[in-house]
Amino acid sequence: MSPRALRHPDKIFDTPPPPPPPWPVDVSLSPKTPPPGPPLHWKESRTVLRRVLRRLQTTLRSLHKRKIHWPIESPDSSRNLTPSEYLMMLLQPIPDIFNQLNPTNHFQSPMECLPVDLGHSICAASFALEELKIWNLAAPLIVALPGNLFDSSGQVHSNVLCALYLALEHSPSATIIITNFIDIAIFLPANQDRDSPEPTFERASSTQPTLALRVIATAFLLAVDIRSRLINAPRPDWIVVQDLVSLQGPPKDPLQFLPDAELFSTHHRQSDFDMVTLVRDPARALQFFRWHEYMTETISKVVAHPHDILIAKTNEIGQFDPGTRPIYPFDASELPSDTVAHLEAIQRVSPLVAAGIDALFACSKTFVIEIQGVVDEGSVHGICTVYRCRIVTIDNVPVSTPSLCLKLFDDRFQALQNPEHDDLDDDEVNGELSWLAPVMFAEKYALNEAFAYEKLLPAQGSVVPWFFGTHRFTLPNGTVLYGLLMEFVEGWKLETSLTNELSPERQINMIRSFRHAVRVLDVADISQRDWHREQFLLCTNPSTNVDHVVLLDFASTLQTWNPDEPIHLMNYFHMFRMLLPRKNNPSHVGLIRELVWDHFGEPDDWDPVMGWIEERCVEARDMFDYIKSP
Repeated sequence: MSPRALRHPDKIFDTPPPPPPPWPVDVSLSPKTPPPGPPLHWKESRTVLRRVLRRLQTTLRSLHKRKIHWPIESPDSSRNLTPSEYLMMLLQPIPDIFNQLNPTNHFQSPMECLPVDLGHSICAASFALEELKIWNLAAPLIVALPGNLFDSSGQVHSNVLCALYLALEHSPSATIIITNFIDIAIFLPANQDRDSPEPTFERASSTQPTLALRVIATAFLLAVDIRSRLINAPRPDWIVVQDLVSLQGPPKDPLQFLPDAELFSTHHRQSDFDMVTLVRDPARALQFFRWHEYMTETISKVVAHPHDILIAKTNEIGQFDPGTRPIYPFDASELPSDTVAHLEAIQRVSPLVAAGIDALFACSKTFVIEIQGVVDEGSVHGICTVYRCRIVTIDNVPVSTPSLCLKLFDDRFQALQNPEHDDLDDDEVNGELSWLAPVMFAEKYALNEAFAYEKLLPAQGSVVPWFFGTHRFTLPNGTVLYGLLMEFVEGWKLETSLTNELSPERQINMIRSFRHAVRVLDVADISQRDWHREQFLLCTNPSTNVDHVVLLDFASTLQTWNPDEPIHLMNYFHMFRMLLPRKNNPSHVGLIRELVWDHFGEPDDWDPVMGWIEERCVEARDMFDYIKSP
């Protein structure tokens, strides 16, 4: 068995297999009596191969973060093989792709590649999987023959017709892939489910024919199941469902029902309510909405003001830490050299290191901050406000720090619709989970953002701020909120006159920095679900004078926690759209449209998304550009 290495799925077809052995000189096919009835007339087509290859390409790219075992084949490993053995060597790794990328325990037994005896010295193989039988699907049949596949007039060669007859006798509905290890032809039997109900064939040519054969066999095996059960790939429209609660069962909260006035004075955030109780007790659910409405109408969203003193408990996250982390680490070796060079050129020193208090803060139990001002009130119905602050004491030890950034999470200001205003009775509220489905808990979003910053540690102080943890903050009025402490970064928003005043050269540098920043998110397996133009600052590094971007706000990001539930990364396309000027806005300030198109760069080779941006199709290069349809 060949030695194996771990490779990304989109990289397994990068290396050509060893060359094929020569055909024995005495190989020939015996004529076969044609079947009764009229002969099959194969019509040439050019529609299926490209579609099937695109599906394989998209599937492998969408699983880029996974790694699978793949054989390391030496150029001379095929030297002593027969053509039949060589065909098996080419096809044997293919089942492993499906076995490794399928959902856990989905297959009753592993998929296998098995030789097929068609007689007449014909080399043939196919794939065996119990589920294909259950689903009434036929795996492709791969046949290797010596000699030409087509005669001088372009017609299917008689030897190929003979092999086709034998193959269809064996598997009447299977796609038949025939090759002489130089040329490849794909024969698709008549099928009422396809666009053309008549038998068709397609030719494939390649500068790397044996690699092309391996790819084509994989692609048509994947294509046999239109329901995509053979490989578990992410879907762009997957919805993340959190904390599903059954309507059935008793309320969880054992406390007695409180009058509104008492509940309003004792509950300060949405996590003070038990979601199970709200779902199963309509009266308490309606009271929750009354509490929420009261809070939004009577309390200011800006909860801290200049010179306010906030007392913090270090690393208090406000909820149970799951103890696990997203499964894919940040592998800096996957960053291209130009991105690495950019991160190094804009690296900033941690403000806690500069102040000489990083070690003291890391082992602290409490600290006190002074608010210096409001940085961002957030949207009217957002749950976050951002403040400028400084640390004044750590465990009662006076310290002096540069300005830092405090992001407080306060879910009292989330936009929620009160069902009482729609004249619903208790039964309707109880039976309609959609009223409670949008309810978010601030602590979860704070922890989610912290997980993103933890993953992005290698990039902190460059295209993302330095991050100093999630903590519990007590406001002067006694209200407790949870928040993140970060580096305060001097910069400006994208759509300001400062951006307009940048020279074209500096705008180009900014655009390239955005591309590097997106690549950092992608390598970290962090998918931003809430793109908007307030999520980044444009900056100039004071030490190196290099223009760059700093990304902010990771509260609504996704990461992969389970290999069978992969996320869908679309950071490249969303950022591209953010950088382009808004249409129909003559007063637009920002980057020059043509510079964005010219310098943001192409999608990375692994990117599975094909997108339309301003009526232009944008996609990564073709993984299989060495496979052509003549």
